[in-house]
Amino acid sequence: MQYGGYNVNERYSPIVAPNFYFDAIFQPGLTYSDQYQGDAEGAGAVKIFKLAAKAAKDPKAPASDFTHGSAGNELIPLLLNNLQQESTKIYNVQAEAVPYDMADAHLSQSVQVCREGWQMSGLACLAHEGTVMGDSAAITKENIISKVIAGRKSIRKQKASANVVMASVETYSTMLEVAGDKFIPVKNDEIIRTGQMGHYLGMLWVECNMLDLTTAAKYYDYAGTLQTEDLSKIEYIMYDWRGFHIVDLLSMARLKDSENFNGTLAQVEICSGYRLGDANYAVIKKQSA
Repeated sequence: MQYGGYNVNERYSPIVAPNFYFDAIFQPGLTYSDQYQGDAEGAGAVKIFKLAAKAAKDPKAPASDFTHGSAGNELIPLLLNNLQQESTKIYNVQAEAVPYDMADAHLSQSVQVCREGWQMSGLACLAHEGTVMGDSAAITKENIISKVIAGRKSIRKQKASANVVMASVETYSTMLEVAGDKFIPVKNDEIIRTGQMGHYLGMLWVECNMLDLTTAAKYYDYAGTLQTEDLSKIEYIMYDWRGFHIVDLLSMARLKDSENFNGTLAQVEICSGYRLGDANYAVIKKQSA
């Protein structure tokens, strides 16, 4: 660097510029259920009992005898078969030659990379196991209310609650234009910090920029098959969070001295399973183009 032909000092900043990642959209008890988390210990799969459905019956006259029915149930398998891994080699000679904590910086980056993949697989599960709506016309300011209510109606008729909407940036922005001051921001500072959320039409809206940019989100389903979903055509996913299950078997982050070179390995590993309890718990609104 020169000023008027005179060499001047150059300096490297110890502050690492941030890399940006997709929003943190999945939070237990808010956008997914982790109630089976405790059952994952020491197992590679969780089998969930579901009682056989029974319908309401007509009333009887007083002094009637009981009519006995048989008990029945089924099993919903949730396989812990999705592994996220990231490992970065940190040579000590490199770490000594930069003005920042190289190992810590790359470990933090690996956590972000794995968490992003973890969330992408969760969206792929919702998109694959939910019910795709027949309406493929694009959402506009004029029709967004009717198209959102159509999704809600579909879920409510199955006795579930439409309580979460994962919306693409385009859909979320259109909703903000239409809703105006009717949109109530969530007060929780942590939620605001980790994702754009708010309540409208009785549902929690989550701005999900993954839906706009991801064309090949993958996850291993409950049968062990790798599924690939194009999320870029999805305008919103509306679902009952109580029926969407994510279970983590292992979540590990470490700095490990290497035996093969003079340095450290920054490693992160997450092993998880995803399952939508019933296809009717979620509806997916796609556009044709």
